[in-house]
Amino acid sequence: MVIIGLGTGRSGTASLAKLLNAQTDAHCFHELNPSCVRFCDTPRPILNTIAEFQGIIDGGDPSRLTVDLSRPVSASAYERLMDMRSVRLIGDIAFYYLSYVEEIHKINPNVRFLCLRRNREETVQSWMRKTAINRWPSKYVADRMASIITRTPFYTARNPWMEHDGSEWAIDEVWDKCFPKFPGPTRQQAIEQYWDYYGQEADRLCAKLSEVFKIVDTNKLSANDYQSEILEFCGIANEDQVFTDAHIHKS
Repeated sequence: MVIIGLGTGRSGTASLAKLLNAQTDAHCFHELNPSCVRFCDTPRPILNTIAEFQGIIDGGDPSRLTVDLSRPVSASAYERLMDMRSVRLIGDIAFYYLSYVEEIHKINPNVRFLCLRRNREETVQSWMRKTAINRWPSKYVADRMASIITRTPFYTARNPWMEHDGSEWAIDEVWDKCFPKFPGPTRQQAIEQYWDYYGQEADRLCAKLSEVFKIVDTNKLSANDYQSEILEFCGIANEDQVFTDAHIHKS
């Protein structure tokens, strides 16, 4: 089985990857190849990944998989895949798959989609903290003085949810393109709009592709009976299911 996990981010994606990786002959990446994709309009890298996953499931050479080896988490996951003797379940979890779900389904209707959903306020505040640029007091003072002397921006946050010129928020060449953009006008409002949009689109996909698209309640992810429901959806028989202490990050 090929599994694609998605969600807004800060929604339990690492915990879902942990659960899937605990299964026998299973391997799940977490944000496999962000350098090659945008939130929309880059279907080829996404569809290539699905084809490569299917090839591995069918007994093909796992070294044919395209992986962003500049990211240590992806490189170590790739090495683990190389050491596996057989693979019965493989997939990736990343928020940027949302706009490609229907295209993936067209080329491979057997792919299963798990879309995490966390409380709106918790998600927004978690992203606010995650994208803040924090410094030790001495580093804060030094960077602030340097920005004044060099007349360059002094960044306190990143904002991949809005179009901007880098004068107020730091630019990230890899991750900024992976998020959809919203009018804001504040960073928090843009994140709220992102959560709303993601939820509406996930509901639409779930209604259209109910047999292969499942919305996962992040708050239930630690419960064994709910984990069993998820694993059954992924095609894993009850007697083969392995449960984990799928810790949900509170930050």
